[in-house]
Amino acid sequence: MKRQYQLKTLEGIKVKEIADITKYLNKDRGTALACKLEGWKGNLGTEKSPEGHIRMGRELSDYAKKSGVKGLMHSDELPAYGISKKETEDIRKKLNCGDKDAFVMIFGSKTVAEDAMSRVIERVSISGVPKEVRKVNANGNTRFLRPMPGASRMYPETDIPPINLKNITVEKPQTLDQREESLPLNSEESRQIVSRNLDNTFNNLLSTHDNPKIISRILLHTIPNIENEQQIVISNKVMIKVLKLVDDDKIAKEGIKTALVQASRGEEISIKNENIEDEVNIFIIKLIEDRIDFVKDRGLG
Repeated sequence: MKRQYQLKTLEGIKVKEIADITKYLNKDRGTALACKLEGWKGNLGTEKSPEGHIRMGRELSDYAKKSGVKGLMHSDELPAYGISKKETEDIRKKLNCGDKDAFVMIFGSKTVAEDAMSRVIERVSISGVPKEVRKVNANGNTRFLRPMPGASRMYPETDIPPINLKNITVEKPQTLDQREESLPLNSEESRQIVSRNLDNTFNNLLSTHDNPKIISRILLHTIPNIENEQQIVISNKVMIKVLKLVDDDKIAKEGIKTALVQASRGEEISIKNENIEDEVNIFIIKLIEDRIDFVKDRGLG
């Protein structure tokens, strides 16, 4: 209540210019930006400010930190923190600060410093009490946390009545590591399967076909290649059908890609030994895919 009462009388200001003051500092702190806060001298405060002081310097620092900077410095506390009296005066002259004016300065990479300064400028333009979410400190004071969400950021769960969880069993989900460890694959393949959220599909296919290496290759390589090259979506039903033909020794492992394409297009799948020419073609295509770098290197040779 005290904080809001103090803020009630605070007039927002429009910042007219942001100045690059990097050359006015002896120590390399990255890009240094500053802006004049007209008529705000004394509003920013210091640790020596009396109890109940508005301490806008600390407030602006909290806003700036959301961009990734460690904070800011301001004229009410300078010279200090490695900024000399001469540097402070040079900055005041650069910004054309009068006796009643203050300034803030921010250091960092150029893009981060610019983003932080824009947040500070947005805050100082607000008169009175801003709409914001604040966190409570152990001493009872509050600090800025984030902007108040507007109508476009409605939280759906606030519109749902509470659910009584008594006598309801909740199944604890596995961690990503546990999901990876449960797969009968090497660590790299397991990581890729889980990261692409394919482990449920993998386990479903494994229940119909007992060769995890073939299933992994289909999911991680064969299907992405087909979808990229031919814009065909391969369904689980088609994969199960083709894997059944592999189990029955009706198609070779090298013919899986062709069979997936044929089945997805509604065409008849070329069965092993029915046409020796198809088998030879499949073998040649597979050989070329495996040795494509060699082929490109030798060309027509």
